[in-house]
Amino acid sequence: MAKVAVVDVKQELSQAVEDVFAPFGGVGQVLAGRKRAFIKVNAIDCRPETYTSPAVLDTVLQVLRKYGVEDLNVMENCTQGNFTRMVFAATDLGKVCRRNKAKIIYLDEQPVAEMELPGLGERVRFPRLIIEEFGGQEREAFYLNVPRLKAHSMSVVTLGTKNQLGLMDQLDRMKNHNFNLHARLAAIAQIFRPDFTLIDGVKAVFYGHYPPASVVDRCTETLNVLVGGPDMLAVDTVGARILGYSVEEVPHLALARGQGWGCGRLEEIEVIGDLSRFTKKYPYHLLPEFPPDVKIIKGGERCCPEGCELNTKAVLQFLYLDHQGKGGFTILMGKGFDREQLKALRGPVLLAGKCAAQEALPIIQNNCSKIYTSAECNDLASTIKALTKLMKVNPLKLVPVSPIRSLVLLALAKLHGSRARVGM
Repeated sequence: MAKVAVVDVKQELSQAVEDVFAPFGGVGQVLAGRKRAFIKVNAIDCRPETYTSPAVLDTVLQVLRKYGVEDLNVMENCTQGNFTRMVFAATDLGKVCRRNKAKIIYLDEQPVAEMELPGLGERVRFPRLIIEEFGGQEREAFYLNVPRLKAHSMSVVTLGTKNQLGLMDQLDRMKNHNFNLHARLAAIAQIFRPDFTLIDGVKAVFYGHYPPASVVDRCTETLNVLVGGPDMLAVDTVGARILGYSVEEVPHLALARGQGWGCGRLEEIEVIGDLSRFTKKYPYHLLPEFPPDVKIIKGGERCCPEGCELNTKAVLQFLYLDHQGKGGFTILMGKGFDREQLKALRGPVLLAGKCAAQEALPIIQNNCSKIYTSAECNDLASTIKALTKLMKVNPLKLVPVSPIRSLVLLALAKLHGSRARVGM
């Protein structure tokens, strides 16, 4: 029977972190003498509540150092439209790493190599470092996965399994980020399995994984809990339960359970701790607040929520709520449109996703004044670039650092080989 620890965070965060490891023999036994550790945080952006708590990371690094880890490495590859060096510079994550003498590994700046996703026949790129360290059975370093406890508009939850999507190269992440997303997440988990997964549940994030800063209080709730164990699927199963979801309601976890690489049945997991206080079902869909003068037309045949629909709506929402973005345009997403409706379109248009671009562009190109295209399922960088123009938002104001510093950081990232898809 798999075991998962559920620990209440009271006053001593360091004790809570140690208590998560205690049912498995303690930190020292889990480390098994390894002096080198890689910690995969969840840091998609520098916006509030979109990243692993710096306090949790700080404590984790201190505890690992206490038990003999000499070489600490914190790694991430942020979401498109941003670059990881910026996220660590604009949040306290960078300060925490420097204070603990942990090396920051910006995965978007690492050389890449191809691997085939099991069962999908799809070759995608991961940092060569990740493949060499964790792609085989034998490993010398300790791999700790530290996701944030989030409900997610496209994958229902973001926990350990979803957090590993950040290992994939951004150029490949934007392709097939559609109805195939769930199978991809399960496939990545077959290749890369953490030694231990520790969910940061100090606060739960809901109404999507990317809450607008202006309404962040409506999208978070303090839970003060850490969840951990060596079986990532079992940990995710318990994390999903805390957010109010069964494995059957989370497609990528249901697929992972079917593949048999972990325990995905709550009744077969020994939960060490109390789940009874978690009684809510936290909504994963986006808040229903969008500019009223933006017309969204979805194709009748297909419009994947995992791709062109909800990525586009998430950007539309935060530009509207946080930056007072303007409307007055149309967004087409999916495929299977009414041809006569397309012919009647006028004014600016955003074609969100490959399907919409292929079907609608030949029909509307002579009638619409400005046409912007986001030509992949999840070409988030192009979506941000288009929507900032359409909504008259300065993209340099999307990050909480000065424009000069932003450009310096971007230049440094590019100098170090960053492959990030930046929406500028």
